[in-house]
Amino acid sequence: MKLADYYLRYCEAVGEGALAAPEGIALTENEPLRRAAELQTQIAAMGVPEFVRRCAALEGADIPQALYDAFCPEELMQALAGQADAEQSESEPAVTGDDELTPPQIDEPDGPRSAYEVLLDCCFLDEKLLVYLIDVCKRGADEEFQRLALVTTRKAFTLHDFLYWFAGKAQRASRDELICTTIIDACLDRLAAEGQRELIAALLCGDRKTFELFRCDAPELMHLPDATYEWFEENYLRGFYPMRYMLKFNGVQFPEASDHDEG
Repeated sequence: MKLADYYLRYCEAVGEGALAAPEGIALTENEPLRRAAELQTQIAAMGVPEFVRRCAALEGADIPQALYDAFCPEELMQALAGQADAEQSESEPAVTGDDELTPPQIDEPDGPRSAYEVLLDCCFLDEKLLVYLIDVCKRGADEEFQRLALVTTRKAFTLHDFLYWFAGKAQRASRDELICTTIIDACLDRLAAEGQRELIAALLCGDRKTFELFRCDAPELMHLPDATYEWFEENYLRGFYPMRYMLKFNGVQFPEASDHDEG
């Protein structure tokens, strides 16, 4: 067994209550999906090797130090992909882009959500997954992307359809959201041309103080009384547009409407 295999086993055991939560993990949710998300958030802060080490101590398992030393994110992704493949027979067939306006849906306690949004939520919870998603999109690695989709959403869909959905998201949104995304993207493009990477990062992270200082000097915003932080948060941050810009900034090419039927 590799360390990632222990990780998957301990995640399931702790999530289901078969193994007590180790030191540093405090679970308060009872609903399975919420409990799993809560667990993953706390593991991300602790780190996979440390989580496994603490669970092994509770269980009395002796895991060789060499497995901890050899652990890497790729090992975890391989293990997760293998787990997803084993469960694929229970998943819906791959989406081939018949209707970009109705992406795969996932049933959650608060109602169904787009599988694309669930994937993004999962990647934002774990910095390594976020970096992996950007890398996969940059390389156009569709097979790896579909494995990531299965791991995070239990739904299969293509990289092309995901990027197509993202590219046209603002066009299908409210007028305020379209205006906001157009203006903020223009601001970010200007900052990128000026080489202000740290300011871009702070804005994409949603830092309120940074935005409020920036809007006082930005020519695109300073004469717009409606361009408050709440406006930015509601129409840009909550719509996953920071992720769309990060992909664009990293050179990811988004398909045009005319390319959709070719994907």
